[in-house]
Amino acid sequence: MHSFRLVIPREIYDALVQHAQAELPAECCGLLAGTIVDGIGRVTTHLPLVNSLRSPTQYESDAKSMLAAHKAMRASGTEVLAVYHSHPMSDPIPSVRDRERNFSEQVVNLIVGLKGDAPNVRGWWLTATSAREAEWVIE
Repeated sequence: MHSFRLVIPREIYDALVQHAQAELPAECCGLLAGTIVDGIGRVTTHLPLVNSLRSPTQYESDAKSMLAAHKAMRASGTEVLAVYHSHPMSDPIPSVRDRERNFSEQVVNLIVGLKGDAPNVRGWWLTATSAREAEWVIE
């Protein structure tokens, strides 16, 4: 598993949090794309996806929205740096299901926890059996 430091522009971070709030009471999901240079993954594109399950406790990325996201990344020469989803009623800590169904061990998994007064976002490197906190910053 390789690691990089994820750098998210403030406006993309704000859009990600707004997406999570707008989908309540369901979980949201999406991708952050960009490029990795010298161990720094710079996010340049926010790609919200549709949660086809519309569930408050799980998500599944809609195939059409995923296809559109991949076309946008090909066109811009970017790759997935992070996947995100929200936990509407719990802390931003990966569940067993999150670990088992993780998109890739090569991307940061951001979880937006919405149970408190203010959104709480944490990043993780996930495998089927473990979760390690990822280093990331808002710029």
